[in-house]
Amino acid sequence: MQVIKGVNFPSYVFASLVAGYVMMGVDIMLEGFLGLFGSYRQYVEIVSYTGLFRGYEDLAMVIGHTFNSMIFAIFFVTPQVYHRLPSPWGAVKGLFFGICWHALALAFLVITSLLGARMSELMLPHHLHQHLTLLLLHVVWGVTLGALYNLKDDNDSYTRESKT
Repeated sequence: MQVIKGVNFPSYVFASLVAGYVMMGVDIMLEGFLGLFGSYRQYVEIVSYTGLFRGYEDLAMVIGHTFNSMIFAIFFVTPQVYHRLPSPWGAVKGLFFGICWHALALAFLVITSLLGARMSELMLPHHLHQHLTLLLLHVVWGVTLGALYNLKDDNDSYTRESKT
């Protein structure tokens, strides 16, 4: 538990939920803009491919995306990562984190698809504009996350209550 000791949990929950929502909202609202966005449709197709949520693919995608945002935001808010990101401003830290996160996601897809993971094989051969879309969306997610997350302050009421 030492790893997450310095995390401001109320701020983390709020920032990760809003960042995931903004990322998805931008993707939906800007679908087709400059030939980009609309990647949510590909994820609905992948959810459909699994056959696990017949008739509820859209809902499964939204819930899954929300959980992903919360789970992956833990890496950003962990003090050991947060303080190593360049810049004193959270939004700029989030920008760098979003770019790094996208690179890690691509590396994961390449490795797992080479090892035969079918879901990764479905996602990897996208066209360049789809990969650019995902990069931009991860930047939106990271910037929003960084702009909204507040570091834990030893003087705030949340910290005082948890110490007593």
